[in-house]
Amino acid sequence: MKTNYRIRKVVIASNNYIYTLGIKTILSVIGIKPELFDVESIDELKELLKEQALPLFLILNEDILNNNVEQTISEIKKISPDCPLILLKNSQTSIKANIKCINHNENQSEILKKLTNFFKEKNQKDSKKNQPILSDREKDVLKEVALGLANKEIADKLFISINTVITHRKNITEKLGIKTIAGLTVYAMLNNYIDPEKGNL
Repeated sequence: MKTNYRIRKVVIASNNYIYTLGIKTILSVIGIKPELFDVESIDELKELLKEQALPLFLILNEDILNNNVEQTISEIKKISPDCPLILLKNSQTSIKANIKCINHNENQSEILKKLTNFFKEKNQKDSKKNQPILSDREKDVLKEVALGLANKEIADKLFISINTVITHRKNITEKLGIKTIAGLTVYAMLNNYIDPEKGNL
């Protein structure tokens, strides 16, 4: 899904290939296509933060942290205090500091919401100015697309022509900048047009 946020650089810090690949896939789905940096150790991360100019967004997996999670994060923040950071952690790990976190065992909807909000908050003013507005009918069509209906099925259900459905889908794609059904589905979930648990609202 295309965002309206100015996301230029994202650092994924993890020594677990599966986590790194998963985060990259999620970023692609929610439409964030920045310059990506992969690091596999704290030392490598610290060096990168010293070299790179802001804006950077840091997605930090607990697996590369030392035993003292909060102390290590504090060291990172000293190097780059304005770098937004979100921590991927086990649910058993207790964090006292005010740090944005995603637990490894959270469901798809929660992870998508937290990551989207993580990027959104830094650019809240810009995103509000550029927020695409869908008409009520476009929202209806988007919901049915996200639920997996074909154009003819949508037309029959909403009592409109197939050509009208195609026009609405084109307008939705242009407004949101989302070309894939997967991206539209994520957008619909994040904006509460469908319930990922029940399949609809």
